[in-house]
Amino acid sequence: MDDLSLGTKNSEPAASRRLHLVSASSAWGLLFQSGVGISATVGLPAEKFLRQELGLNEAQLAGLDSVVLDGQPVDDPAAAVVTDGARLALAAGLPGIAGLALRSDSPLKALRARLGQSRTETAAPRPGRITLCLYSLAQGRLAGHFLRRGLWAGPDQLLRYGRFALSDAVRLDGRPLSVAELLAGMAGIPDPAEFFLTGEMAGDAPLPAGDRP
Repeated sequence: MDDLSLGTKNSEPAASRRLHLVSASSAWGLLFQSGVGISATVGLPAEKFLRQELGLNEAQLAGLDSVVLDGQPVDDPAAAVVTDGARLALAAGLPGIAGLALRSDSPLKALRARLGQSRTETAAPRPGRITLCLYSLAQGRLAGHFLRRGLWAGPDQLLRYGRFALSDAVRLDGRPLSVAELLAGMAGIPDPAEFFLTGEMAGDAPLPAGDRP
């Protein structure tokens, strides 16, 4: 195997490398649970952010039980503001009392006051980045959507939480690689390098050629 030079390409930093997976495995729940980077316009109410910036449609939104912003359940998506650096968790079908307490329509909503209120301060819309987490049924329902949209993840994070299948087709900056080559190359990249990751889940319609890294 020749030198992958995953960390550099014409003096380009690893943070700008583009990684694309074709027919990616559906077992990507742990990666999304660990939190992935999403570039988007921030300073928007959660309701507008979910639709306009994350591109979720009505059916996808209807399937969510819980929206949690920086550890606090969002009961009013029209008021809670998603700011730069926020941690946004989306969940569906969370089990047990914890799931019941976090649901936006929970009968226990009144007992959550001690958790504090979601941030509602005014923030001018601007380019930024959040950390997105998916839990429970939201992983299977939305992982493909966000892989197609594109996300940021570090090599250590991908090695630890990514679930690559040996049959996956991989391209790094347009260059075909085997999964074995990719994993071997990533193992030698120190943090805080990152990859911009896109993917096509098995069964999804393929991305247009011009939209692929």
